[in-house]
Amino acid sequence: MSDTTMQGRPRAATLADTVTNNVTGTAAPLPPQPPLRDETPGELVYAADPHDGATQTTYAQNGFDPSTSTTQLSYTSARMARRVYNRYSKNAFELSGYYTDWSQYDGRLDGDFSNEAAGRGVDLMLLDPFAYDRLIVGFAGIVGDAGEKAQTIARAAVDFSRRPDQATFVDSWGDVLAYRNCGFSGWVGNDVMPMFQQSRAQGVLGGLRLLHAKNPALKLALAIGGWTMSQAFHGMAASASRRKTFCASVVDLLKRFPMFSEINLDWEYPGSPGNTGNVYDDSDGANYAALVADLKKALTAAGRKDVQISIAASASVADMEKANLPGLLAAGVSRINLMTYDFFGTPWAPALGHHTNLHDTDPTAADRFSIDRAVNWLRQAGVPLAKVHIGYAAYSRNACQAQIAQVSPLAGTYSPGDGITTGTFESGSTEYYDVLTNYLDLEGGAARNGFVLYTDTIADADFLYQPSSGLFMSLDTPRTVRAKGEYVRRNGLGGLFTWTIDQDNGVLANAAHEGLGQRASVSNIDMSRFYFSGRTTLDAPPGDGS
Repeated sequence: MSDTTMQGRPRAATLADTVTNNVTGTAAPLPPQPPLRDETPGELVYAADPHDGATQTTYAQNGFDPSTSTTQLSYTSARMARRVYNRYSKNAFELSGYYTDWSQYDGRLDGDFSNEAAGRGVDLMLLDPFAYDRLIVGFAGIVGDAGEKAQTIARAAVDFSRRPDQATFVDSWGDVLAYRNCGFSGWVGNDVMPMFQQSRAQGVLGGLRLLHAKNPALKLALAIGGWTMSQAFHGMAASASRRKTFCASVVDLLKRFPMFSEINLDWEYPGSPGNTGNVYDDSDGANYAALVADLKKALTAAGRKDVQISIAASASVADMEKANLPGLLAAGVSRINLMTYDFFGTPWAPALGHHTNLHDTDPTAADRFSIDRAVNWLRQAGVPLAKVHIGYAAYSRNACQAQIAQVSPLAGTYSPGDGITTGTFESGSTEYYDVLTNYLDLEGGAARNGFVLYTDTIADADFLYQPSSGLFMSLDTPRTVRAKGEYVRRNGLGGLFTWTIDQDNGVLANAAHEGLGQRASVSNIDMSRFYFSGRTTLDAPPGDGS
């Protein structure tokens, strides 16, 4: 990164001003760009996709118009957003995040403009290796999982020579063979096993090796499970012999990739329903603690006592009560990533709401969610809050046919419908580079395309609303992310994390650092102008969030 600031002045070219050549996979300077929508240096998004306007071609092909579309996916590429990472001093609080191995893909780089082939096209090499304290790559699965990703896991087990109950990466090409968007110059073959080691891997795992070489202090964690790959946990954790197989396989992965210093177990959810087909019962919490204890012993026996065990946990009080969190900490868990997002979403949410709000809209309602409610439950349960990290979302949760009755606290209705709700690649979920491109003009201090930004002052949460189309978007903004960082400091939590790093261009990461009280040592963008609130009432005058 350049040490030249961007506070109102041009800066020297940096890694953020490069793209990956779609033939060689190498980083090359960006070609001359079309005039920006705003000529002010440091704008957050490009006027057009740097890859020959690929995103705009998709918009035209599908007739996508952000001002009116409510039932279409946009397929906006992450290339639309400029990388704007600042660098910050360290203190007692950590910033970490999840990075997905599937975010690298985009068929448009190979000339395939079908919607099915469209992808994010995130270049891992554009991530500043100093932007986060900890990077959690996801996801590995468990062989024998009979859930949504059963076939994917079974194919990967063959590629990686894994057997039932063993942990396995699930995309042999993307994890160890790919070159584009991973920092490598070209294809080296399809033989997986010789590449299944840190010194030789390409793909996301090889790219992480390159990032780690640039910043050896960057902690790397491997996430196992997740929403679509948690089905196997229940049976495996209930059996001592199967736990032993799993733990030995994790040790093997660490021998192959010693750069990892943490295993992040993401069982969604012990003792509670998760994805369709997942089995659960009241024994899960105790069995989970046994799994953690066995893994801790296996790591110590293998000479990797340095490897920490963390978990991702639901922020629902009902789910936390079943998960045996105090028992997990006693068994060896060092940190809890509390998934304080997805409180709302379509079509599952019964009423309009916020998806990652800091405070309750109704403290007396048992069926409501908030970060503060979850943290207070953990405090009362005796969980050391310094081991708790709360999440912020680099994506929105959307709803169609929304009618807003009140801003603070939010009240209204929506219709989930049977089809797609506008999002980027997933129905009802708009990723942050898409938010910046089409819905929120941070530089101008307002929303885009007829949307209005509102702030619920009771929940300390922001949302976008288009009164003509009825599209509602609950989202984090730099203001709310900074507020979460300040909450971490006030309450003595361990830090913040994001789902996901690859959905953010750095603007939310910067806000997180500043909320955590960390000062910029290298400044690429002045964040102070991005911390504005939206309208606080429905009849507020124009100019406040619109």
